[in-house]
Amino acid sequence: MTSEVVLMNRQAVAMAADSAVTISGDRYLKTYQSVDKLFPLVEGQPVAVMIYNNAEIMSTPWETVISLYREQSRGRSMETVAAYAEDFMAFLSGNPDLFPADHQDTEFFKMVAVVYTVIAEEFDYQVEQFKQSNAGRTTDHVSAIFEYVVGQVHADYQRYPDDSPRSDLPCFPDGMGEQVRRRYGAEIDQLLDSLLASLRNEYSGLEVSETTKSKLRDIGCYAVTKDAFFEHYTGVVFAGFGSREKFPSMRSYLASSVVLGILKRKRDRAADINADSGPVFQPFAQDRMIRTFLTGMDQHLRMFIFSESLKLSMGLVTDVVGRTPNLSDAQRDKIFKDYSQNNLQHALHEFFRSIDNYQYAVHTRPILRAVNSLPKKELGETAASLIKLNSFQQKVMHSVETVGGPIDVAVITRNGGLEWSREKPEL
Repeated sequence: MTSEVVLMNRQAVAMAADSAVTISGDRYLKTYQSVDKLFPLVEGQPVAVMIYNNAEIMSTPWETVISLYREQSRGRSMETVAAYAEDFMAFLSGNPDLFPADHQDTEFFKMVAVVYTVIAEEFDYQVEQFKQSNAGRTTDHVSAIFEYVVGQVHADYQRYPDDSPRSDLPCFPDGMGEQVRRRYGAEIDQLLDSLLASLRNEYSGLEVSETTKSKLRDIGCYAVTKDAFFEHYTGVVFAGFGSREKFPSMRSYLASSVVLGILKRKRDRAADINADSGPVFQPFAQDRMIRTFLTGMDQHLRMFIFSESLKLSMGLVTDVVGRTPNLSDAQRDKIFKDYSQNNLQHALHEFFRSIDNYQYAVHTRPILRAVNSLPKKELGETAASLIKLNSFQQKVMHSVETVGGPIDVAVITRNGGLEWSREKPEL
């Protein structure tokens, strides 16, 4: 993992990234602190790019891909940062020399294999949970458990967490799912058979219906086309100035693999500074301490307070209604239902809105006001300090230090271009 941040005001943009990378495997975990994640995008132009989450795309280091793009874009300027970002993505998609067709086939196979492995791991977990519940003989229920797990993943690919329909990625043309099914149907079936054979070796009573197999085939296609990145992916962040941009802007993408000549990708975040806007304060990847610094409260603590407040409030309502004399059970149920669904919900909403307003007024607004007026040198120093906060937290928490090493900082202005520095990892 990594920690990165983009700070922008009307004068400049600062990008900072640590240099740690974690390599893990079966009973293996190793962290190195010498990896480059922040690069100039086009030589001589005030635009930079940084990556997080996955250091490679289709087994090729991102650093190599970026350097190849830089060579072919030498001396070329574009009007906006958004145009630079789209041109870079098009370079990855329409480049058979970089990612030949047979290599795309291999990477598709790997992508679906990762998703099927996730299903197998979730199945193992659910079986273990069933064993611990002592609800019956495991062998009598493994088929139902597997059907449940596949159904959940199938549903996750079709609906967002808020239960709205999950769309297809706009980077693909209409009918991309059918193209994938026709081109890779045999490969999907091969992976499906391998998955089931492996699970049956471990769970002898496993029976899989044709409906569940059909859902697994759907998942093999959804892994490419749907707006979901359950496989390995990379975050790619662009920031700086286009030739027609008076103020800086930022675009970030999630990118996975090239499939049938098209890079699976989506625009993740966008920010533009104008004459009337405030600053941009945007962390990426591991950002817990950065967001705590900005808001004044750890988000995990906030969720815990919400949960405990809800339990306390429900308990008080239950106690008061239960102690009220001369009420029938039906009357108690009605009062409790009305209060919990209306009064209590409104009260909690107002309570946390007050907390949010206080946080913004006391913590967030003064920080944003300061960032908005920082000169370029101090903007870069602030960005580096935010990365150090994440690194320091991991040191004192005795966790695996997935954030650390020297911190690369790029400060970009329209007049001065891109200025580079590297800071030592000390706080």
